[in-house]
Amino acid sequence: MGIRNLLVACAAGVLVAGNAWSATPDPALSTVPNVVVEPGGVLAYKVTVVSVNGPVAAALVRLHVTPEAEPLVGWCTGQGHPDIDATTDGSGVATFNIGGGGCLNPTALSAPPVQVFANGVMLRQVGIVSADAVDDAGKLPTQSWNPGTQLKVALSDAVFHTPALKSGAYVFCTDMNSDGLCNLTDAVILTPPIKTGHVCTHAP
Repeated sequence: MGIRNLLVACAAGVLVAGNAWSATPDPALSTVPNVVVEPGGVLAYKVTVVSVNGPVAAALVRLHVTPEAEPLVGWCTGQGHPDIDATTDGSGVATFNIGGGGCLNPTALSAPPVQVFANGVMLRQVGIVSADAVDDAGKLPTQSWNPGTQLKVALSDAVFHTPALKSGAYVFCTDMNSDGLCNLTDAVILTPPIKTGHVCTHAP
């Protein structure tokens, strides 16, 4: 190989390596809110994957529910777990519609319940929020809840969420959009599943 060809090959290698590095998901630039689960599977959960070069399209985003958290979540029949995958669109956004119930605050567990990866890079560890936060007795999953054969957004959930929405006091499980506030935005998200009474069969 001549010197010219060698230089061209080296330059191409550097270019490929640089492009690969620039497309690597950056945890500091990506947006990863707490995971949203809901018996109707209607409330969308979105992760935005960004690299130093901008949004990462066609990235595989994986939500891994930890062994500690997996049996605490109420899963709708047909909902895969502990790994739940989606692919980002052209804007770097992966959209999930997860059928399930129960709220898991990371402070109530030994570690955050969900690890979020993009193309194998861990972006963040987060909690789980849900319109169906509690069972009919008002108990959270970490309080030995018993949702029975159906997961449902019921009166007990409305009773659970309403005080924080009225007062503005922060409650992790009511902060549906992970902005650190409990306000009108969360009420708008919670109202449809509470009003409709979203329900699914609880997988054994």
